[in-house]
Amino acid sequence: MIRLFSNTYNQTVILLLFFTIGINFFAIMVPYSNVSVPIEISYLDKLFQLLNYNSTLSFVISSLLIFFSALVFNNICLKHQLIFIPSYLPAYFFVLLNSLFVDQFYAGPVLFVNLFIILSLGEILKLYKANNPTISIFIASLLAGVSSLLNISYLAFFIFVIIGINVFRPFSIKDNLAGFIGFLMPLYIGTMINFLINDTYLPFSLFYPDYGKINIQNWALISALPAFFMVGLFAVVRMYQNFFRNTTKAKRAIQMLLILLVISVILMITGKQNPRQEFSFVALPLAVYYSYYFSNFKFNLLKEIINLMLILTVLFFQYRVFFEF
Repeated sequence: MIRLFSNTYNQTVILLLFFTIGINFFAIMVPYSNVSVPIEISYLDKLFQLLNYNSTLSFVISSLLIFFSALVFNNICLKHQLIFIPSYLPAYFFVLLNSLFVDQFYAGPVLFVNLFIILSLGEILKLYKANNPTISIFIASLLAGVSSLLNISYLAFFIFVIIGINVFRPFSIKDNLAGFIGFLMPLYIGTMINFLINDTYLPFSLFYPDYGKINIQNWALISALPAFFMVGLFAVVRMYQNFFRNTTKAKRAIQMLLILLVISVILMITGKQNPRQEFSFVALPLAVYYSYYFSNFKFNLLKEIINLMLILTVLFFQYRVFFEF
């Protein structure tokens, strides 16, 4: 599989689509029952109920969202040279990491927010030596605002955007003000729409984030995570061994991905939504780390074996319900 995705041929996109369908097919066989806290804005709650009306619809929407997000993410990695060997490996690992848990097959807010983060990252990377950065800053912040509208806990992603703006641009009050306005705009529009529908400026109750309260995630020990964590350690070590070989822009992007990883892990262990679904946020930076580790100009049998073991681990924990484990 590594060899098949270690290129930038157009036909590889079709292969990626088949892989996405195959690795997510469990969603049709065993429909997922969402146990997340319902979205407190009523019209959004109804929207996600509609998107997941049956297992087939949920499978199609979630798979297409993951597939499209993977392609956009891979294009950003190639355009901004985040990986030293051009390939579809970032897209491949993004899809694989979004298939670790059945919960990730739910077409809920997390998949949409993950796409917004990818698009926001793309706009942030455009800021490096840009002559007119205001539009990119506004769009990146706007997407963070839309994410917060879907779930108030995702206010944390605005921190990611602000740090990104100041990492890729010299500090400027104008740039930060543009980011702040872009972030507030969707929240303002959402508040007005909620008032027109529910006759109140805010939803009846909001689950405000509590980033200081840690929820122990024991389920992680009996999942595919330990195997991916072990390989991830080697991936991170290799990436930072080659850190200074990258361009200045790539080095700053890698640092930004590390910040995104920290924010995503904090959301997973403190959030009030389903942490298995929110693992999709962690999949974004991890996909780059894995791509660094598995990239190779020559065929490497050992890495193919490791990758095959990861796939089998994912499939085992998906289908273990049939084996009564």
